[in-house]
Amino acid sequence: MEGNVVNNQWHVELDDCRVETLKSVSGVSFTQEYTQLLQNSPDGKPVPDVLGTPDFSGTLTLTRSMDKSDKFTQWIMDFRDPTKTEGSAQTFTLAYVNAQNNEVKRLQFEDVRVSNWSGPGLAAGDSGEVEETLELTFVSCDPV
Repeated sequence: MEGNVVNNQWHVELDDCRVETLKSVSGVSFTQEYTQLLQNSPDGKPVPDVLGTPDFSGTLTLTRSMDKSDKFTQWIMDFRDPTKTEGSAQTFTLAYVNAQNNEVKRLQFEDVRVSNWSGPGLAAGDSGEVEETLELTFVSCDPV
């Protein structure tokens, strides 16, 4: 029974509403690129400066188990359908909660898009849990 104890969980929130509990969240990463511009001061000393705003992008991977919400599933399906305008990038929030369901951390991702989806792989005779993997790209990530 001890193997079934839930200590911490990640929850998906869309439109400020908790819609799904995830099996795992991994690969949260982002990059920032700057263009450095070197100029000279009036007395001839080099003055480094940053040109423009940073180029920021990131990815994260979500693993969904059998407990899938209709709203989150529809959000994913809208990205796969090129005729849907609802599939445009939007705000996406992950809430990390402890065993008492108290929020420990919240991360808000802006301009989120589905970049890769992997369905469940089942073989004859398997009795494992059915899960799917979803990779998302985002433009910014902020703790809230």
